[in-house]
Amino acid sequence: MHLRIESIGTASTTFDERDLDMRVWSEYREMPGLNLTLAQAARLFNLDRTRCARVLSALVDRGILATNGFAFTRADAGRRSA
Repeated sequence: MHLRIESIGTASTTFDERDLDMRVWSEYREMPGLNLTLAQAARLFNLDRTRCARVLSALVDRGILATNGFAFTRADAGRRSA
């Protein structure tokens, strides 16, 4: 997919954020027991803390991740059965 130069403004920002959400969710999906603090997540995903907090909060708001106020994990982590 190619973006035209004129459309790089808000269109790419939206695409970048959606892509980032999917990248973070993919890591949590592949590792169901993943439990990260904000600092750990920022390092793992190579993001500044502010942007990482925004992504993680959005995933919590959508019910994909859960937080205890300290760390982030999959929202369904406690409900999984073998």
